[in-house]
Amino acid sequence: MKEDTTKHTKGRKKKKTVKDRLLDVLLIFFILVFVGCGGYLGYYYYMIHKGQARAEELSEMIPEDDEYVDEEFYYATAGDAESGTPAVAMFTEIDGKMILTKYSKLYEMNKDMVGWLYIPGTLISYPVVQTPEDEEYYLRRDFDKKDSMSGTLFVSKYSDVVKPTDNVVIYGHNMKAGTMFHALLEYENEDFYKEHKTVIFNTIYGNAEYEVIAAFKTNIKEVDDTGFKYYQFFDADVPEEFDDYVLNCKNLTPYDIPVTASYGDKLITLSTCSYHTDEGRYVVVAKRVK
Repeated sequence: MKEDTTKHTKGRKKKKTVKDRLLDVLLIFFILVFVGCGGYLGYYYYMIHKGQARAEELSEMIPEDDEYVDEEFYYATAGDAESGTPAVAMFTEIDGKMILTKYSKLYEMNKDMVGWLYIPGTLISYPVVQTPEDEEYYLRRDFDKKDSMSGTLFVSKYSDVVKPTDNVVIYGHNMKAGTMFHALLEYENEDFYKEHKTVIFNTIYGNAEYEVIAAFKTNIKEVDDTGFKYYQFFDADVPEEFDDYVLNCKNLTPYDIPVTASYGDKLITLSTCSYHTDEGRYVVVAKRVK
């Protein structure tokens, strides 16, 4: 008679030890972590792409300056059939404010808008907002006030763009995908600076062109009372205070920028996160030239 080996085979089946079970649990855990991280990264880049696409849509809503004429000329020629295409006023009155007509549609969409920042040759081309009552309102909100990882460029509550303070500080995120203020870090390279000296910051009240005078790494340490607090300078009470700010910025810049600024000039300071140290920041300072 043939021996029945079924019972013997089952009996020899290896039982999982506690160590084996633990390894199985860890394997499942790491698989879930991997899938979760992949999903988050996918969502992260999707949201950034969505925000960038929206910024480009807004940009396309801004007509070129040559489509507008001086307001006095507009009132003299509007409706004149012989003038061809009717002229369009450079300014439009909205809520008692004279707004550059090219930004009127965007301003109607969001009354927090104060201007548009553009650095030729980079991805930086975004609306700028200001909410003095809640300075960081747009830190994680887009221009449409919806949740956004990229946020919106915003002006410090202590800066004034109507009657410009000596320094207007503008904050923006450094997005790893290369959007928002990420391109500012390229100013570490002197060659990049030489090719991107111009910053355009048009407010809703008028156009303006700036030239870079400094670009540097720094950090913000609330407990360090001796550090250079670039983000606390807005108006100079005396010329020496203005000169001191410019000198500090120039000294922190790792290469020579021949252009400087003096008391009476108007500055913008662009600030974003940098990861060279805890609470690191990268800063670009420019003076108005037009």
